Amino acid sequence: MDDQTYRQLLEEFLNRYWGAFHEALEAQSVTPTRLAGSLFEDLCAAHETFTALYRGRHKGVLTSLDRVWSNLRARRAIQPDPPFHADEVARAHEGFRRLYEELAAEGSRHPAVMEQVLRTARHGTPLSPLRADAAM
Repeated sequence: MDDQTYRQLLEEFLNRYWGAFHEALEAQSVTPTRLAGSLFEDLCAAHETFTALYRGRHKGVLTSLDRVWSNLRARRAIQPDPPFHADEVARAHEGFRRLYEELAAEGSRHPAVMEQVLRTARHGTPLSPLRADAAM
């Protein structure tokens, strides 16, 4: 993987996919009884985009994340804007951690790129504690 490909993948992961999940959690911390459809759709779109780009060894993690999003989508057919359940947050967070650990290991081959992307990542990384609300 060259620097440009690594940059694109890491930025897509941190700024779009992890970022969409983190923003959904932040919004749910403000309104715990619901998760806005637009945030959920952004998360699903980011999942699809990252899945198309990702060529790493943790494809099974993406399948697991897809199940979390599918379960929530099924609940949305019954209840408008249902929130994440605690177990879904935990499973998703674990999946994001595993993906990030692989991307960070690859970053040892692209240290300058990784440093620059991490410096500008608005939502940090999945290794950091989850923040309920970034405004706090």
